[in-house]
Amino acid sequence: MAGTHRTHHVALVRGDTVLVAADGSLPSFVQDLEDDDAPEPTAYATTLAGRGVHVAPVVTLPQEDPERRPDRLHVLALRDGAPAGAEWRRVDDLAEPMRSPVRTALEQYDGEAPLRRPDWFRPGWHDRVEAWVDDELAGTGRRRTDPLRTHRVWSISAVFEVPTDRGTLWFKACCDHFIAEAAIVRRLADRIGHLVPVLAGVDDQAGWMLMEPLRGASDRDRAAGAVDAAAPRWGRAQVAALEWLDELRAAGCPERGLETTLEAWHAVLAGSPEMALLTDAERQELPTATGRAEALVREFWACGLPDALSHGDLHPGNVAYDGRELRIFDWTDGCVTHPFLDGSHLARVLDWYGTAEGEADRVMQAHAQPWRDAFPDADVDRALELAPLADLVFQTVTFAHIAESAEDGSDDFLGTVARLTSALLEQVR
Repeated sequence: MAGTHRTHHVALVRGDTVLVAADGSLPSFVQDLEDDDAPEPTAYATTLAGRGVHVAPVVTLPQEDPERRPDRLHVLALRDGAPAGAEWRRVDDLAEPMRSPVRTALEQYDGEAPLRRPDWFRPGWHDRVEAWVDDELAGTGRRRTDPLRTHRVWSISAVFEVPTDRGTLWFKACCDHFIAEAAIVRRLADRIGHLVPVLAGVDDQAGWMLMEPLRGASDRDRAAGAVDAAAPRWGRAQVAALEWLDELRAAGCPERGLETTLEAWHAVLAGSPEMALLTDAERQELPTATGRAEALVREFWACGLPDALSHGDLHPGNVAYDGRELRIFDWTDGCVTHPFLDGSHLARVLDWYGTAEGEADRVMQAHAQPWRDAFPDADVDRALELAPLADLVFQTVTFAHIAESAEDGSDDFLGTVARLTSALLEQVR
């Protein structure tokens, strides 16, 4: 990838006018892509020129210079009073390449939105959420003190901070593809409340959650040892959850067992546009490698362990740990599938971080120990050997389905299916 910085432009609109700088340009900021502590761009954009909310997904602008990251454009609707001294011009007076995407965003916001555009990019949505939050808080002695503050909005979810007179709460909404997350977390809160976010309100039908803040949820304040703490605790919780899986299924928790996974994977390989991103050599070896990989995945599932509650995307960034209390969050990919996919994913992400040799294996073993104890006749060692490859198949399906559920033109996960497929080919050669 070229460049370590990206420029973001912010079009804050009021009716048919847009706030501009003295020279007629849009306000902008530069994102350092290597700074993990930098503000999230969609959050920072809503505060740069005046309080606003995104009316459309962030637009990637054309870029001819391969040495630069493409600029991005945020189109925001002003939500309260205009900033003092602001200069407003007609949207049609903007120069290209800004004018067309701003005009398109406004037309779609006021009229018919593209298929699969999430509700948080629609008029009145923030007002409805705030009214719901106020209702949820009415009986608690707590009240909201300010409008929602954007933490992140994108193609699959929207997360906001909710200021109250007794501290900040967090609100999350999911796209239709992940709409069951709220109902799933509600059931998890009833059963394993010590391991998931504390809910202050939930609407299963809308897919909305209001949550207490999590200590140790970011890279800045997560205590050392989070992965070591999570692996065995989550393994034990999965074993215990075998007794109440039907509650999760009733809540909409999807079944992603062997046959479902393989059927979906073959459909991805046959129809994903990202197969065109593979090299010619990779496409030639794909049919043979697919058969070899399927045989290994079937062997993985035949090692004697039942499908169980799985997080689906368990990695350190979804673990909150303050050195004592541990909570696992972001349950958009929650499902019923092979339990070792979680342990393998957690360990594989550690490999990406360049951790010490043997650490990933140690984490997988710690996660597997409760399963060894509960199913002594299972071939746990062979399942652990095969889990990384099976996880590549599983994650390929996950990201392909996310891409299919997003509106046309969304590039949040562009190239992920191709990268996972290339990694799988490497493993089965």
